[in-house]
Amino acid sequence: MNTNYKLGQEIHQLLLKNNLENPINWQQIDLWNDSKYVKQLEDKLTDFTSHLGLDLSNVSVSNTPNRMVKLFLEDLFWGLDYNNFPDITSDDNSFNYTNPLVSKNIQLKSTCEHHFVAISGYVTVAYIPNKKIIGLGKLNQIVSFFAHRPQIQERLTRQIGTVLQHLLETRDVAVAITARHNCINRCGVSDTGNEILSFDLSGKFLNDETLNSNFHMSLRA
Repeated sequence: MNTNYKLGQEIHQLLLKNNLENPINWQQIDLWNDSKYVKQLEDKLTDFTSHLGLDLSNVSVSNTPNRMVKLFLEDLFWGLDYNNFPDITSDDNSFNYTNPLVSKNIQLKSTCEHHFVAISGYVTVAYIPNKKIIGLGKLNQIVSFFAHRPQIQERLTRQIGTVLQHLLETRDVAVAITARHNCINRCGVSDTGNEILSFDLSGKFLNDETLNSNFHMSLRA
């Protein structure tokens, strides 16, 4: 995936302006490429794991702190680093496509910021092009970037919708997320059948009854 740090910083400012940025100390994120800082994280997790009661002299868990740091920085939370923001280039809508474009079943893999357990599900994104269109795979990349953070579903839904409005220069954007939260499915109430559905609708998808109804129907198709 090609990345664009400059665009990422533009999106960062957009989210700050709309009170949609994640509650993160961004100066710490800048240290992820510092090997000494990564070693400090490993030492802290070693201390935590030891105090949790695990015997780190056992070969099975001796490398667990290192694995955990690698998991957090390289897999689960790489979306916190705007150096990884996808390079989203747009094309002119030269063929004047004016109907809704819907991308369904975009896979969602994220992490609950309250418990650091998995959120999994699917995202549906729709927009009505104005003057710009973007490659269809870019929708998946935007979802993936914001999913790879400690998240809550409501914020994630609005982040995707707000960023797409900005990049596409149109208000006519709709986002829906259906997800299972392991903090509900496995912890607390332990409701294994529970799913959470969230929406971010704007422009015609919010104000046009037919479009609104059709978008909701597409989620059940």
